Amino acid sequence: MQILVISDTHGRYDILQQVLLSHADCDLFVHCGDGQYETDRFLAEHPEYAPKLIRVRGNCDHDPAIPLAYTLPLPYGHKALIVHGHRYISGDFPQNLVETAKADGADLVLFGHIHMRMDRSTDGIRLFNPGSAAQPRDQFGPSFGLVDVLEAGLLTSHGELARTPAPFDDMFGW
Repeated sequence: MQILVISDTHGRYDILQQVLLSHADCDLFVHCGDGQYETDRFLAEHPEYAPKLIRVRGNCDHDPAIPLAYTLPLPYGHKALIVHGHRYISGDFPQNLVETAKADGADLVLFGHIHMRMDRSTDGIRLFNPGSAAQPRDQFGPSFGLVDVLEAGLLTSHGELARTPAPFDDMFGW
């Protein structure tokens, strides 16, 4: 099973659509928040993808029908906890995510919010952040993630995106 993970698209429908359609063969798409409006538009234009798109609500999303957290059973006994991350940053981060995952019985946490890539294991919990597809805050460019769920374990990677100006940037010469 292959899962495409994306987060923090912040209104960049062009980026979201490009990434999802170019990875249409993935089994699932996970959006880790701050992408409500562009995921709404994507689902309206591509309803056939609705069964394989999972999303959680970020701090910039406003639809209470989108859950704050989602638990996803995976093959081979794995389980993913999907959150945006904004409720876990204060205090002992990332240990807050680790403890929440343990309490939920998850061995993988997919999260966003910090706009920085992360891929680490702590106390048997894999923490994976795809980075921001629109506004990265680390030394890397815009990105997304892939998680392959294999019998041998979880294989994660980050995919690079070209830096592209927002559509309105061209209007103003920015």
